[in-house]
Amino acid sequence: MTRKLKKGGYAAILSVIVIAAVVLLNMIVGRLPEKVRQWDLSGTQIYTVGDTTKELLASLDKDVTIYVVADPSAVDDRITSFVNRYADLSDHIKVENVDSVLHPDQVKQLNAENNTILVMCEDNGKTETIQMSDIIKYDQMSYYYYGQAKETEFDGEGQLTSAVSYVTNDVQKNIYVTEGHGEAALGTLTSDMLEKSGLTVNTINFLTGGGIPEDCELLMINAPASDLADDEKTMVTDYLDGGGNVLLIAGYSDKDRPNLNAVMTAYGLNMENGLAADTKSYYQNNPYYIFPTLVSGSEITTGIDRKSTALILQSAAFSQLETLPDEVTVEPFMETTDGGMLVTENGQTPGTYILGATAVKTLDSGTARLTVFGTPSLIDDGLNSTFTNLTNLDLFMNAVTANFEDVTNVSIPSKSLEVTYNTVTHGGMWGIVFILVIPVITVAAGLMVWLKRRRL
Repeated sequence: MTRKLKKGGYAAILSVIVIAAVVLLNMIVGRLPEKVRQWDLSGTQIYTVGDTTKELLASLDKDVTIYVVADPSAVDDRITSFVNRYADLSDHIKVENVDSVLHPDQVKQLNAENNTILVMCEDNGKTETIQMSDIIKYDQMSYYYYGQAKETEFDGEGQLTSAVSYVTNDVQKNIYVTEGHGEAALGTLTSDMLEKSGLTVNTINFLTGGGIPEDCELLMINAPASDLADDEKTMVTDYLDGGGNVLLIAGYSDKDRPNLNAVMTAYGLNMENGLAADTKSYYQNNPYYIFPTLVSGSEITTGIDRKSTALILQSAAFSQLETLPDEVTVEPFMETTDGGMLVTENGQTPGTYILGATAVKTLDSGTARLTVFGTPSLIDDGLNSTFTNLTNLDLFMNAVTANFEDVTNVSIPSKSLEVTYNTVTHGGMWGIVFILVIPVITVAAGLMVWLKRRRL
């Protein structure tokens, strides 16, 4: 009987030690930063804050308050967890939860909406509202046809980083996109990324608009099916020579476009009359589906993840003039390999061809800049949605923001939630607890053995 009591006493002491250890660890864990309490085990790192965000938060010199306005019991834990990571990374970020059920007066005072995140910078007097439905996105067609709410994307970092950048930045730029030549429309992904970097997109028709507006800080021509008219060529050339910035996504065309090519020639580039192919670096046995070589050292390729790649389809090919115009420098940033080909109706011409380049002309006051891409597939929604690890949109946004000294590319695309293992988010901290509790149990067991032997 005495021996049984002793064993029971040992077990009780061991239980008390383990329970005390777990309680203590939970108290410690509750005070740790969000980035420590949760590990991102998702396949696409959907909850991890990237370098772009870290650099932005590290450079903040103004205070920002992020209000989570909703019924706390109805807010997705992934959203609140992700918001708290921003406060962990910067002393200038403060997060406040506003209970829209218990405190509707506070919601009204903030001029906020329910189920939103309100990002506010009092120093600038600017606010930005993020709908929670824009962070965790759903397949609407799946719900319509099958009555199931299927998650598709998590855009927490893209939305929050863009909002923080917007409210703390006084810069606003105007981009004008041409129409009237059969241009391709900008896709949703591209428009979204431009907006995230604080860029306002407008449209302009040269014939009906009376020319290029004075507040145009970047003129974009996206895959025109027909050529510029003579007076339109003059408008674009005069705009460039006056210190303007033009981004041309030329695209392949079986029609001659002499005026468009004349604009390029004035800046040291020639548009070849044919399709680019690559016999060494291509996708799915199709030499017209090219994995381009990204030229290091260019500001367009700076920060591009070398583990990823770009993919372009059916691109026009360019070459650099042997003798450049006065005061013009050309910097290719995307090329074929030395297995490149120019394919025309008359044959194939081997060589290394330019698929993307920047030409800068030094003026008496400032510079003019012409950036050229060979294909609109670079920013195609279907391509970039299918292959989410492509660097296509990063290249495009770097090319856009390189035109402005005071604009940084903070456009972060949303991350896929299609794969089920992306949803594992809360295992990390319990792993820590488990790892820490095991030594405690081991020590307690050893202590029990020692006490038992001493009693004997």
